[in-house]
Amino acid sequence: MTVKNKSKFQRTDIGRSKPKKTKRKTLFISIIVIPLLISSGIAYTVLNTTHTNSSAVKPKKTSSLNGIVASSSVAIAPADVTEDTGEAGWVKVKSKKKLDKFTDLSVQGVTIYRANNPKVLKTATAQIPGTFMMSDIVAKYPDSLILNTSGFDMNSGQIVGFQVNNGQLFSNWSNTAYGSAAFIINKDGSAKGYDLSTPADDILKKGAQQSYGFGSILIKDGAVLPNDGSVNWMIHSYIGNDADNNIYLIISDTSVGYDGTMAAIANLNLQNLVVLDGGGSSQMSLNGQTIFASQDGRPVADFIVLR
Repeated sequence: MTVKNKSKFQRTDIGRSKPKKTKRKTLFISIIVIPLLISSGIAYTVLNTTHTNSSAVKPKKTSSLNGIVASSSVAIAPADVTEDTGEAGWVKVKSKKKLDKFTDLSVQGVTIYRANNPKVLKTATAQIPGTFMMSDIVAKYPDSLILNTSGFDMNSGQIVGFQVNNGQLFSNWSNTAYGSAAFIINKDGSAKGYDLSTPADDILKKGAQQSYGFGSILIKDGAVLPNDGSVNWMIHSYIGNDADNNIYLIISDTSVGYDGTMAAIANLNLQNLVVLDGGGSSQMSLNGQTIFASQDGRPVADFIVLR
């Protein structure tokens, strides 16, 4: 923020002294105005710092029954949480038709990759899994399609929302406007989207092996839900599946927004689509090559790896 001050008193005759009254008035302005500018600058810095501490912008709340539910209206069902789920394991996703392993379906402003019959791995296995650069994950899994996924607190590194790996719950739903939706891959290779209205135990009983999520559900069980405001002008990442159970990893670029994203995927016959962490966290690679780079080279807490 730039503040420009214009003096009320301008010198019109070089070398002429200003009246004492002018000096007193200038001194008064300095005593009153400068502290105000300093204090406002501190407030701006604090507010700006607070705004940038999360890994993505907090989604807008809505009163829609199918949108993000305000935290005051939801009681989170208790569930047993495991501190660490052990070494991450792969889950085979079974697609109904045989296609190429990875297919680029991207359009202007929206990066879209379809994965057919992939093996899938979730990197995060604990509430504070540590953060990693995309290059770290590529080095470990070079022949893979990789995308950032779940949101996390950039200060503590703690992952947010419903988190499952190896069939074990290591973080329950967050009673907040973010961390309120998750894309689930089950042990049998099927996939489904859930929100925080479904208890963790119910999801686990249905065979949940891995979960990925952050914002809200845009498509659930084949139905497009009302726009809840969680997809704005920023970069956003998504995960979904179609009627043949192919997995889709998607990133919409700056200013594409909700309408542009939904238009880009309109013909994909998606059954579920969940908003993931976005902004500087959004990043994708395929077989070691960068498909979409993080804006600020950001390390993140959770990736999905498909091979």
